[in-house]
Amino acid sequence: MLPVLARLGPITIGTHDFFTLLGLAAGFVLYYQALRRDRLLSPQITLISLAAILGGALGARLITSWEILDDVNAANLPLTYLLTHGPKSILGGLAGGYLAIVLTKRALGYRISTGDYYAAAIPLALAIGRVGCFLAELPLGTPTALPWGMTVSPEAAAAFAWCPGCSGPMHPSMLYEIGFHLAAFALIFRRGPLLPVRGDTLKAYLLAYGLFRFGIEFVRGNEVQWLGLTGPQLVLIPLTSLLVIHFVRQLRSGVYRMPTPQPVIA
Repeated sequence: MLPVLARLGPITIGTHDFFTLLGLAAGFVLYYQALRRDRLLSPQITLISLAAILGGALGARLITSWEILDDVNAANLPLTYLLTHGPKSILGGLAGGYLAIVLTKRALGYRISTGDYYAAAIPLALAIGRVGCFLAELPLGTPTALPWGMTVSPEAAAAFAWCPGCSGPMHPSMLYEIGFHLAAFALIFRRGPLLPVRGDTLKAYLLAYGLFRFGIEFVRGNEVQWLGLTGPQLVLIPLTSLLVIHFVRQLRSGVYRMPTPQPVIA
């Protein structure tokens, strides 16, 4: 466990925050390089990017705020406490950022699809960010007897109020996620857009990640909230359903069909 990466005088650099910011920086560099390559950089893109950051930050807090809402009300704290001290969720950040981009584009009248420019940047950012989660957060996952199960010291486990499974080997669930994101990044970065419709490569990645994350939650170690499902799983059900509906419509419309080759007349 490495919750603190470094101390520089009075400044403490948290491991989780450092890798989160590093991932965001790497993702935006990749995103802007792709936009520059295609000559799409503009003041409008800058505003859209700022909206994505703000929307992602709000979404990361708000989507999980219901988990501590009762505690906030019981302590008679202002609702703004949810935005400053509430739990953060990558899923909420993705959803909030995506919604902010859509709304900002509509407000600006910007009609160019930029989703595929995020398609490689997002998995790269998440892979780097998850390194911070792996180094600084517990539980790593649910108990396991698999040979790659990982243990932590009793001192590290004691620093967390809730750490089921910390007395023995646990699934390194963050490493599973890092592997998924790196594989997605490598595939998209090497091949470019995977689907012929602009923006659908990003949606395909988000759907794949949603399904992967839903499954990995069973070994993640998060608290069960309702019907045997964790908070992230409950959030994923409507989000992935919307993506499934999108691709069903796309398939029915035939937009992915290759044109029938015309016979050559000699």
